[in-house]
Amino acid sequence: MKKTLLENALTAARGAYDASPTLQHFARWPDDLRYQEKEAQIIPAVRQIKRWSNPHPLHTATQDISTYGNWKRTYTEEEVGFGFLQDYGYIELYGPDGHYHSLQGRAYIAYWGRGLYYPWHHHEAEEIYLVISGSGYFESEGQDPALLTSGQTRRHYSNQLHSLTLRQEPILALVLWRGDGMDGLPLMGAN
Repeated sequence: MKKTLLENALTAARGAYDASPTLQHFARWPDDLRYQEKEAQIIPAVRQIKRWSNPHPLHTATQDISTYGNWKRTYTEEEVGFGFLQDYGYIELYGPDGHYHSLQGRAYIAYWGRGLYYPWHHHEAEEIYLVISGSGYFESEGQDPALLTSGQTRRHYSNQLHSLTLRQEPILALVLWRGDGMDGLPLMGAN
């Protein structure tokens, strides 16, 4: 059952990718995907994810895998605070450490709860967010701030500072990484 639900999530992510020329231009869909068994890691935010209704196929697939996924939280309480860690997390859908192994890129399904502030940070890998459900106020060094909703994207270049502010609703996003530094972690604050 777990593998079937993860296959459904991968199919839904591919559907979101196929519907977005911006994502297709950013990175090609990997052709080396291989399922790998990952231990479930549950985070406190799963309870919010399971209660949040939205008909987008990747949203519902994420709800279905929420108790089977290998959820991660990159930051420490000292960096972002206890409340942030209660309402944030991501699953590496594909990548070197993903539910589907790939050396050609990384894809994350990421969740941030309403009212959170994701502080300025950067990383070597380039990334692009595709908002699946909800909305968020994206700020990026050198770019105009923007409130993004379902279907909209935001690209971050290598080591470009960026932040995310949530207001009245949470956000669920498909996030792709490419280029150098794909195995690195985000760093808080200035370069």
